[in-house]
Amino acid sequence: MVRAMGFEAWCILLSVLLLLFYLYCTNTFGYWKQRGIHYLEPTIIFGNIKDRMMLRVSFHDFQKELYQSFEGHKYGGIYEGRRPTLLLRDPELIKTVMVRDFDSFVDRPMLRERSSPYIDNMLLYIKGQHWKNVRSLLTPTFSSGKLKEMKNLIDQCGQQLNTYLRTQTGKTDSQVELEMKELFGRFTLDLIASCAFGVQCDSLKDPEAEFVRIASTYNDISLLQRILIYFVFLFVPQYAHFFPVKTFNPKCVDFLANVVKETKQYRRVHKEQKWNDLLQLMLDAAEEEQEEGMSKNEDSSTKTSTRKTSTVLNEETIIAQSLMFLLAGFETSSTLLTFASYELALNQDIQQKLRTEVEEVLGRYEGQCTYEALHEMSYLEMVLLGDVTARYDTLQEMSYLEMVLLETLRKHPPLARVDRSVTQPYTIPGTNIQLDEGVCVSIPVMGLHHDPRYYPQPDVFDPDRFLPAQKAARSPYVYQAFGNGPRNCIGTRFALMSTKIAMVQVIKDFYLKPSPKTEVPYTISRFSMLLKSENGIWLNVEKI
Repeated sequence: MVRAMGFEAWCILLSVLLLLFYLYCTNTFGYWKQRGIHYLEPTIIFGNIKDRMMLRVSFHDFQKELYQSFEGHKYGGIYEGRRPTLLLRDPELIKTVMVRDFDSFVDRPMLRERSSPYIDNMLLYIKGQHWKNVRSLLTPTFSSGKLKEMKNLIDQCGQQLNTYLRTQTGKTDSQVELEMKELFGRFTLDLIASCAFGVQCDSLKDPEAEFVRIASTYNDISLLQRILIYFVFLFVPQYAHFFPVKTFNPKCVDFLANVVKETKQYRRVHKEQKWNDLLQLMLDAAEEEQEEGMSKNEDSSTKTSTRKTSTVLNEETIIAQSLMFLLAGFETSSTLLTFASYELALNQDIQQKLRTEVEEVLGRYEGQCTYEALHEMSYLEMVLLGDVTARYDTLQEMSYLEMVLLETLRKHPPLARVDRSVTQPYTIPGTNIQLDEGVCVSIPVMGLHHDPRYYPQPDVFDPDRFLPAQKAARSPYVYQAFGNGPRNCIGTRFALMSTKIAMVQVIKDFYLKPSPKTEVPYTISRFSMLLKSENGIWLNVEKI
């Protein structure tokens, strides 16, 4: 009798717990219906992302399918787990969110991990006024003048890439088969090591160098950690800091933090030497900030001013941004170069047209890829920085290279979507629909870039889409390769300069051709949130 009662009690308790779990998982499922927004019917636990969470489809393909499911609507509601997310399709509404009403969408909806202060202080993670303060201090670091001073470091990495390809093709009768993501990943790693950490390395020549070996493991986390991240994201994202969630390899993060500390200490002792890299620019900005704070303190009778003005670019924040350049810049830049090479190999006429242009421009600069030759390529830079008034009539050099890179980012965007978080109650313009604080708003990059209304035959690689007449015929907000508005990618200028230099170093001396292992079309990896080929991008590289 006692045992039976105990069993019944356990059954009742289990039933109550299951009921509470069900209610918790579904109590947000009426959010979009209550507001009269067209939405996809969710399922318990997964919401509308079951196929993605079960890894049945890649993240990029899934985002394109979501976009297409709201055909005929300016926006639509979905549920990611139990989290309501508004997916935007209308270019004018996207402009409103990213630019006009930016103050209501300042933040990104990032998980607040219980992790190191270096992750928490990344520009990607920080919010509100803190983000504005850090961004304003870092923005001058990426000015044209600063990048010009840094070009020698980028050139050095480009020369290392060219030398490596010459060596490899020299071993195999002028042609070698290479996996392009690996090749350009190492170029990008060298670049970031040099510019963001003050470490000189040649990972193509010495892949076992300590910095290369450890830094390349930044994304190595256990299966258990990945499952925990999914669990927290689906059910309790607001309580993420209570869980041991780590999206990056903590050993790698600690190693890189120590590299910055040691470099900073070395430079403090050897002030007579001059460094032109991102790390030094951040250190200089921090010193200027501190001097400004001291000056204000001298003019004030309180110490409050010093506290407010001297702690924005502290050591933790500087280390955090160096890490961010690795974590964010590594994938985006190497992906752009990888798929630009892929498309050039498959489209030999486009490759030859680009090579002819590169040869003509280099000929005017005595064979050197000078800053002036690159600096004239202002259109791509302005577009990706959100300048909707950018015009092709300002171009003088290598305009076709710009068009190739633009089209690569259009067809193969490294990020499938860009998110913003509602930071204060917001009413959608022209309606009485109010979004609550904390609601996620998604700009579907993959969907927009493959919408035939804006890009006819979207699966065709056609750089001519970015000729002046075609560009003028569509909204600039259907192009979101690096985001738009005040919270776009801060490193866009740097990334563009480095990818241009790398592409010139390849195209001027080598042919890119399909190999027996080239997959057409390639299969997008289901295990990555960023764009990756499941079987790699293999091409033949042949010496001219």
